[in-house]
Amino acid sequence: MKKVVLITGGTSGIGRAICNFLRSNGHTVYGTGRSICTGDQLDGYTLVQMDTSLDDSVANAIDWILSREQKIDVLVNNAGKGMAGAIEDSSVNEIVDIFNTNVAGLIRTCQAVLPQMRANKAGLIINISSVGGLMGLPYRGIYCASKSAVETITESLSQEIMQFGIKTVIIEPGDFRTKINENRYVSEKSLTSVYKQDFERIHDIINQEVAEGDNPELIGQLVAKIITKRKPKLRYNVGNIRSKLALIAKRILPNRWFERLMMNHYKMKRNP
Repeated sequence: MKKVVLITGGTSGIGRAICNFLRSNGHTVYGTGRSICTGDQLDGYTLVQMDTSLDDSVANAIDWILSREQKIDVLVNNAGKGMAGAIEDSSVNEIVDIFNTNVAGLIRTCQAVLPQMRANKAGLIINISSVGGLMGLPYRGIYCASKSAVETITESLSQEIMQFGIKTVIIEPGDFRTKINENRYVSEKSLTSVYKQDFERIHDIINQEVAEGDNPELIGQLVAKIITKRKPKLRYNVGNIRSKLALIAKRILPNRWFERLMMNHYKMKRNP
């Protein structure tokens, strides 16, 4: 059965891959972006201007789609911002900006689509999290915290809206070849602080791991499968063997052992 699907952050990377794969499967697809014109076309799907950090922008975008389709069957919350830098160096304004997009933005879109999903007694919300939402990673603490919030918010939301026939899913990607290296916000202070040398070395490793990551089309394929399932799982991890092994190690190793494993991976110094 063909669905009306809204994907936030649908103009590049993972979002664009999801839009393209669902469109090729015959679904009616809308992809959002901050700097586009509503109604334009990209790769055969319809674009909608939306800034998930602004209440009115989200409401206007949802209203425009509903005026055309009368429903949204599936919401994929993919829009987000990356951030790198030492936690000590991160300003409150930088932290608020990341959380406003990655957490509050996700909540805004959920709140905007839920009334019509409840009225239809059906719907599916897919929230794109990250492997970083399941573990703390050096110099990505703020980003990881925002994705950890996505994890627990989705768990809570699932329990609250199941009574209305609405399902929720979390997708936890590992490293994928997207433009996140170009678009990732870097805390300015970390470029000059006592963390500078360590941060720049590890940031290079992060960039290399993204460059060696998987094709975002894999996530598009996964979303297409999830949409067809009557009872989807709550969580889906997708990514290369490195991210999968990290998750296994996180589950089975004592906390300090896992911490040492991660520090060894990034060749970080420990004070004995």
